[in-house]
Amino acid sequence: METVNQVLEFFPYAVLGGILAGMICGFLGIFVVSQRVVFLGATLTQVSVAGVAFSFLHLINIEGMVASLLGVTITEDSFLHNFEPAFFSLLFAVIVVLIFSQTYKQKVLTQDGILGIIFVVAVALRIMFIQKSPIAEVSEVESILKGDILFIGQSQFFTLAGIFLFTLLIFTIFQKQLKFVTFDAESASAHGINSRLWLLLFYIVVGMGISLTTRFVGDVFTFAYLIIPASIGLLVSKKVSHVFLIAVIAGGIIPPISIFLAFKYDFSSGPAAVVTMFILFLLVYGYKKLRGS
Repeated sequence: METVNQVLEFFPYAVLGGILAGMICGFLGIFVVSQRVVFLGATLTQVSVAGVAFSFLHLINIEGMVASLLGVTITEDSFLHNFEPAFFSLLFAVIVVLIFSQTYKQKVLTQDGILGIIFVVAVALRIMFIQKSPIAEVSEVESILKGDILFIGQSQFFTLAGIFLFTLLIFTIFQKQLKFVTFDAESASAHGINSRLWLLLFYIVVGMGISLTTRFVGDVFTFAYLIIPASIGLLVSKKVSHVFLIAVIAGGIIPPISIFLAFKYDFSSGPAAVVTMFILFLLVYGYKKLRGS
């Protein structure tokens, strides 16, 4: 109990931010897994990291431009502090989403092939950007790129809350169209729904969620929570609404538990969150196998 109190006292926003990050990834993961574009999640996490690495070159002073436009002064505690990494992370992800959306029903190259190319290029660019970064210590840059749940502060928490609410709003308003193009593309065409347009919207929202979440909690956490909670939901139920509920609950419950374990046993919080979620997946999978379903 003492450890729990210490975690809540020293890392309140980390706990809340971890819950939100897990819920965002769990929700978006249903669409990613259902669309069979799991590699898109992996690619977008790496592209987002490359965007963050690019921001360290300081070629464009985005923060200064925004501050001048709004007439404010940026301090370490202000919302715009470290805005540049999030901006380029999002920009890189949206560019890739726009490219990927044009590969819909591409006959020459497969979507996996295109994603594979983007994936390896993103990793290569990340390395090159880090090498040219004015920050002396490469290890310092790498630690920033990887993200850490424990480093989620007030501004990061509110950003994640904004992402979560925005994602829910989009999928609530356009739930009919997005469910059709995600789960039943043939029926979407029959109902006069423009699959290409709605898939583009879907990919943009997914790209935004993945890029900004990756910025705060790292690529390993984001990719794992896109896939594992969704897989748990699909194992437990066949009803779409229940699958979403289970994935979101699993994504939200496990991060606080993993933060507690990481704090108590001196592990990195991100990897601990991934392993803890995987253990839950194994338990659910084993239970389903024992029941013969």
